[in-house]
Amino acid sequence: MIKEYVTKQKVRSVDVPNVTVSVGASLPETVELHTVDVPDVKYRYAVVGGKTVLVEPSTRKVVHVIN
Repeated sequence: MIKEYVTKQKVRSVDVPNVTVSVGASLPETVELHTVDVPDVKYRYAVVGGKTVLVEPSTRKVVHVIN
């Protein structure tokens, strides 16, 4: 359900210099995190370097890269 939701959204990809988009990477405050409008989902998402990622909002760490 999460993948279906975030891939349907039209969120512009942002480029973040010196950040490799992978699980465990931290996103800077300049990257806007978007709400996942699916019940009981605590994560937010962003599109960085053309990759959609799920992010733990309190730490801003990537927890999953959606392919």
